[in-house]
Amino acid sequence: MRSLLAILTLTLVGCRTQRYLEITSSPSGAEVRLDDRAVGRTPLRIPFEHYGTRRLTFYLAGYRTQSKRIRLSTPWYLRFPLDILTEALLPFGLTDRRVYHQDLVQGEAVMSLPSLRSVIERANVLRQAGPEGPRNLPEVRPQVVPSEEEPPPDGPPHHDEGTGA
Repeated sequence: MRSLLAILTLTLVGCRTQRYLEITSSPSGAEVRLDDRAVGRTPLRIPFEHYGTRRLTFYLAGYRTQSKRIRLSTPWYLRFPLDILTEALLPFGLTDRRVYHQDLVQGEAVMSLPSLRSVIERANVLRQAGPEGPRNLPEVRPQVVPSEEEPPPDGPPHHDEGTGA
């Protein structure tokens, strides 16, 4: 009976691991979105609950929008069955601190459509993924659109014969 009481007491005083991201940018003051949700301006510290792949996006007027995927991998001491000990039974809490920094580049935001080939490649990887999710998901590559001054890649511009041009 006493051992059961001791286990229950330890369970109640056990502390969960504190998980948080410290996000900075150069220059500071950039708006940060985590998985398409606005979370604040740099520098900031935000808690997180789950591990996995996340997307960080940085917005700042006069600078190009920067977006990158980050991988929050689970530390060895928070994997089953050790997580029972570290999350519930230890009388002190652990801290999992992840630091991410982004150097912003001056310029205008450039929006581009993804190329059809890169979208199809990502779709195939997702289709073949098992229950644990995709591994090494390819990046979406921008579509290359020639400017109006450049001739199309297959030669000089052609003229319709019926217009006399």
